[in-house]
Amino acid sequence: MFRRESVFLLSVLLIAALSACNLPSGEPTETEAVDSVDLELTITALAGTPTVPQDTATPQFTATTGPSATPSVPQVTVTTDTNCRTGPGKQYDNIGALLVGQVGIVVGKNTSTGYWIINNPGKTGTCWLFPQFATVSGNTANLQEYSIPPTPTPSPTPTFTPTPTLAPPAPINNPTVAKVCILINPGPPQIFSYTGTLNWEDKSNNEDGFNIYFNGGLFANVPANSTSYAIPPLPFPAGTPTKWGVEAFNAAGKAAIKEVITICP
Repeated sequence: MFRRESVFLLSVLLIAALSACNLPSGEPTETEAVDSVDLELTITALAGTPTVPQDTATPQFTATTGPSATPSVPQVTVTTDTNCRTGPGKQYDNIGALLVGQVGIVVGKNTSTGYWIINNPGKTGTCWLFPQFATVSGNTANLQEYSIPPTPTPSPTPTFTPTPTLAPPAPINNPTVAKVCILINPGPPQIFSYTGTLNWEDKSNNEDGFNIYFNGGLFANVPANSTSYAIPPLPFPAGTPTKWGVEAFNAAGKAAIKEVITICP
């Protein structure tokens, strides 16, 4: 409002000055001239009157959310329950596991394999965590670099040795009699004492012994690995055939009997 009034007053003054210049000439009339400097000062003063500044809104600062806190110690979680071993691979012993929902503490790494070395969850010591399902947060640049441990020596697998099935022994071979004929009664009829040695070849390595047969009946037995039997004196008329047999045996059974016939004289 004050500014409009100032402009109006200035306009009136200018019109009055112009009107004075246009008065009819006659006797000179003494007028009070407006000093140009004063007019300039007046105009300047009127025109330069400061206006009251209007209030302006103070800018408001919007708070910005800072970055999420980074854990001071690197941590790891998994998307799938993951084994934790004594080294990087299935050839190493499985000594723990990190389960979904658990948070593990990372203490080292192996760059060449990508495995993380963590505190064994719920146990003492450390273990190597398979990295495929792992998500690590925190600064890992300064983690200790772990060397790959030696591959554990596998325990020898016991070799199963089946118990061999016992088979009957093989028959003896080539039975013979080294006979001795002693006349004990000149007769008639003549009676001889049949005696001598029964011999054979042992063809088995699993016999428990040998049975000795005389004329078809079991007469005696001798231990394993024997190859002879001393025939006791037996009196028979001259020309009587006698038959000796040898049979190898064990717990599984008996071999075929091999026989020999002898006659005195």
